[in-house]
Amino acid sequence: VYDLIDSEMTFIAFTCARLVFGIFVLTHFIACAWYYLGTSMADSGPSWTSNERGGEAAVQDRDLLYRYSTSLHWSLTQFTPASMEITARNTAERAFSIMVLFFSLLVFSSVIGQ
Repeated sequence: VYDLIDSEMTFIAFTCARLVFGIFVLTHFIACAWYYLGTSMADSGPSWTSNERGGEAAVQDRDLLYRYSTSLHWSLTQFTPASMEITARNTAERAFSIMVLFFSLLVFSSVIGQ
């Protein structure tokens, strides 16, 4: 594909698009793992999916689009200096959060370096 690109601007745009798509794919899989972890832990104690906040229903009681977008939002915030109201509620979720933070630090640094 790179052999077909004639201008430097198109090359840069293609490279940026490839990086953004790669980060989106990574955050999708991390979001799916985060949601799976939350739902599997919800039966045995507190979990981010079973936590009710400010009178709102728990995440696990909301529709599929809300659950996915919340998980994806959490995952994206791990790759950027953003924040959100979803936090780990048990040891397994906290350990997963820490591993994702270290992984995202490496990925984010690599993307900035390119």
